[in-house]
Amino acid sequence: MVTIQLNGQELTVPENRMVLEVARNQGLDIPTLCFHEALGPYGACRLCLVEAEGPTLRKGLLASCTLTVSPGMVIETDSPPVVQARKVVLELLLGRAPESRPLKALAERFGVTTSRFGNEAQGNCVRCGLCVRVCREKIGAAALCFAGRGQKKQVTAEFGQLSETCIGCGTCVNLCPADAIHLEDLGDQRRIFLPENTISRLPLVACRLCETPFQTEKFIAYVRHKSDIEGATTIPQDICPSCARKVYAETITGDFLV
Repeated sequence: MVTIQLNGQELTVPENRMVLEVARNQGLDIPTLCFHEALGPYGACRLCLVEAEGPTLRKGLLASCTLTVSPGMVIETDSPPVVQARKVVLELLLGRAPESRPLKALAERFGVTTSRFGNEAQGNCVRCGLCVRVCREKIGAAALCFAGRGQKKQVTAEFGQLSETCIGCGTCVNLCPADAIHLEDLGDQRRIFLPENTISRLPLVACRLCETPFQTEKFIAYVRHKSDIEGATTIPQDICPSCARKVYAETITGDFLV
């Protein structure tokens, strides 16, 4: 355990904890875009800046998602330098993704409604890296990557073409904090895309019971593979969620459909 001072309050917390975790456990509002509990610290968006100093730490603004607590550390999460830096970061992000509704809502919470910085990029992507990281680290598909530098940096499939490794799971869509990646099912095809480029187009498999296209063959194979490795029992992968709910309801009453 280590003793720190957080916004003037003395706390004793477990060592090796990140400042962001400690602050949020105290109910403090520290915004993030690139942070997710399922992934390791990244420190890309810089929204979670705090002012910190300690016996071995010179006073300055540091990303709380990558800053580990240490004995005697003094942390301020809402000091004037922190507030000013956070507003500048939000302005920069708005200049990059001015049409992102989640980003605009977040900026408004901190009093930022306009940006002094021009927008040379297209789309709503804030380059937080969540989609790229989760696809590589958790799904194992590595279907996404960054291409280009500076204002031209963008998320795309490998080599700028349709991904051959995307399984169509939609995890990248669900984690995107800026509403920049979209999933669209049209007929028997699933498309995952950003406004400026398409990541993948995959055929959909029809439900065995109702014959409605609902999932990609690659994703079904992925779930089956994970289930075999982990020894888990899952619902049948060849039926859609709606039919699966019906199957379980029927199973509970004793009438089996599969």
